[in-house]
Amino acid sequence: MQETSEKQRLFLALEVEAPWPPTYPSGRLIDETMRHITLAFLGNVSPDPLMEHLNELPHPSFQIGPAGRFEKMLFLPEKTPRVAAAKIHWLTLEDELEAYHSQLIAWLESLGYRLQHQPYLPHVSIARAPFNPEEWEEAFEALPVIVPTIRLYESRGNLQYKSLWKLPLIAPFREFEHTADIAFHIAGCNYRDLLIHAAMALGSRFPPILPLLREAQVFSTLEQVIYALNEMITTSDTTIGCPFKAVSHHGKVREEKGLLFWEMVVDV
Repeated sequence: MQETSEKQRLFLALEVEAPWPPTYPSGRLIDETMRHITLAFLGNVSPDPLMEHLNELPHPSFQIGPAGRFEKMLFLPEKTPRVAAAKIHWLTLEDELEAYHSQLIAWLESLGYRLQHQPYLPHVSIARAPFNPEEWEEAFEALPVIVPTIRLYESRGNLQYKSLWKLPLIAPFREFEHTADIAFHIAGCNYRDLLIHAAMALGSRFPPILPLLREAQVFSTLEQVIYALNEMITTSDTTIGCPFKAVSHHGKVREEKGLLFWEMVVDV
């Protein structure tokens, strides 16, 4: 990047992916490819000093991106709402994310940036005013959300953002083509992660199945994970219907550099 003295509105954020609905209530929508969770807002600053130090930016303690689901709608700020946002309930790495947020703030301040200290409230802004909060509450869905990348963004105004730098993470899941069935690459640090990320993958195709996930379960084998996933499918099918037949017992878990990887095939 060429050096420039021109100031830009910069912030560090978690890029997010979710199965966004095709339609929304009224409001000025933020493009789904630009939706994010802000970690640190630097304000109007010259980008050059930060760009020179990005190779020193602290890396998170995790290699696989966090996963969660939308918990409820938020309208911010509370007294005079200008933003319709979805609050995140993290299913993995909640403590690690909070620690990383604090680490980033401390690092930026060591470079001389003055940042506002506010309680960390992970949320994804979806639309800006004017909007009707009641319409957004009614349309709310507890969608799964994953973080594949940490980015440095420039806010260019009029709901436009430009990515200036990125730090890729391993995605908790990725769908891939499979003959006649649905299939996902699932990654995790342990078997509990595999269950959560696999359930999130199912939720990316059918969000109503997510509330059936029991987060507190502990597993030590792939068979236990598959059994729990198929319990979710059976319960969903008998209560609200389900587009899945079962998770196949296909494949084995591969371990690489302390992480677990599994190809999940779903019969439909």
